[in-house]
Amino acid sequence: MTSSTTPMTEGLPPLGSPEFAADPQRHYTWLREHAPVAQTRIDYGPVSQPAWVLARYQDCRAMLTDPRLPRSPGDGSAMAAGLPEHIRMVSQESLIMKDGAEHKRLRALVAKPFTPKVIERLGERVRALANRRLDALVGQDVVDLRQEYALPIPFTVIAEMVGVNEADRARFQLGVAAMLSDYEGTREDWDAKIRDLVDFVRELVARKRAEPAEDILTGLVQAEEDGDRLSEDELVAMVFTLIVAGYETTFNLITNAVVTLLDHPEDLARLREAPEDTALWRSAIEEIVRFAGPVGGTKPATAIEDITWYGQTVPAGSVVIPLLASANRDPAVFDEPDRFDITRTPNHHLGFGHGQHFCLGASLARMEARVAVQVLLARHPAITLAVPRDELAFEPMPLWTRYQQLPVHLG
Repeated sequence: MTSSTTPMTEGLPPLGSPEFAADPQRHYTWLREHAPVAQTRIDYGPVSQPAWVLARYQDCRAMLTDPRLPRSPGDGSAMAAGLPEHIRMVSQESLIMKDGAEHKRLRALVAKPFTPKVIERLGERVRALANRRLDALVGQDVVDLRQEYALPIPFTVIAEMVGVNEADRARFQLGVAAMLSDYEGTREDWDAKIRDLVDFVRELVARKRAEPAEDILTGLVQAEEDGDRLSEDELVAMVFTLIVAGYETTFNLITNAVVTLLDHPEDLARLREAPEDTALWRSAIEEIVRFAGPVGGTKPATAIEDITWYGQTVPAGSVVIPLLASANRDPAVFDEPDRFDITRTPNHHLGFGHGQHFCLGASLARMEARVAVQVLLARHPAITLAVPRDELAFEPMPLWTRYQQLPVHLG
C-alpha cells in the first residue's frame, strides 16, 4: 500500500506555483497520459498541502458522486487541520463542504434565488450595470477590462442580492477582494481582512434580524426547514458561499470569455451578428466554460478508506481533488478537445462540477457572462488587446484559471 510519505510526482510543479500557472494545459495533458492519479502539492501563499489529483474525465466525474470521498468526513477535512477558527468556520461550515442530508438541507434553503427563471429576470439589471460601467470608461485609451468591467458587475449583483447597502460596499469589497486574492501583502494583513469580513457579515446578520428587507440574507435569517433555522455560523458561512457561487466564478468567466473570443475572431464575429437570445450564445458560453473555464478543480475531498486507481493506492485520510480543467480537455470524451467550437454538441463539461455539489451559481454565472459580453461587443465591436497576447499571464492560484489583468483598447 502507498503510504502518506509517497514522494510527489516527479517533474510535476505544485498546483498554484508560477511554473504550473504558466502553462496548465501542458501539465494536464501529461497527467492524463502518464499519471491519471498523482500525488502533488497545492501551494497557496504560505500554505503548502499534499494532495492527490485525478486528471481524466471519467475518474473526475465518478469521484464527484463517490461516497468514499466526502468533503466533510466525520473527523473533519484533512485540509482544515490547523486553520484559525474564523477561517475554518468560513471554509468548513459552508454548504460547499457539507455532504448528504446536511448539504441537502442547506442547499434547499438557499437555492430558490438561483433558479433559471429567477436568474433570467435579473438579466435587465445586469445589462444596466454593464452599460453603466462602459459609460464610465468612455475616453480611456487603455482599460483593464478585468478590474474595470468584469469584476464590478457581479460584485454589485451579489452585494444587492445579499443586502449590503451602499455605505457598506467599500468595507465588504475589501474583505471579498482579500478572500479571493492570492495572499497579496502579508499573511497578517490578509488574515485581518478576512476576520473583518466575518465580523461584518455577523453585523449584517444582526441587522437583518432587526430590520428585515427584500434580500437573500433576510430570507435565510427567516427561513426554516422542518422547524430548524440556520445557526449564526451557518448564516455567515452561507454568505461566503454566495460570494463564491455568485461572484468569484462569474467575473473570471467574463474575463476568460473575452480573451477566448479575441483569440478566435471568426467566432467573435459570428456571435456579434447573432441575436442575443439564441441557442448559439448559450452554446458559446458552455464552450467557453469547457475550454477556458475559471474553475480548475473542486473543493477538496477526503478519502475515508484506501482507494485504488490504476494500481495506485490513495491512503485513507488523503486529500483528493478532481482536476476539472483537465477533464474538460480529455480526448476520450471530447472530439478535438483543444479546438474551440461554439457549436459543440454534446458538451457535457464538468466546468460547474457534477452531482450534489453542482455549482449553485451556474445559472447566474452563465447569464451574467452572456449579457456582459453581449453588451461589450455591441458597444465596442472593434475591441482589441492593448498588449501582446503572450503578456497576458495567469495568477498562480491553485485550481483556478484567472488572468492577472486584461488591458484592452475598447475602440
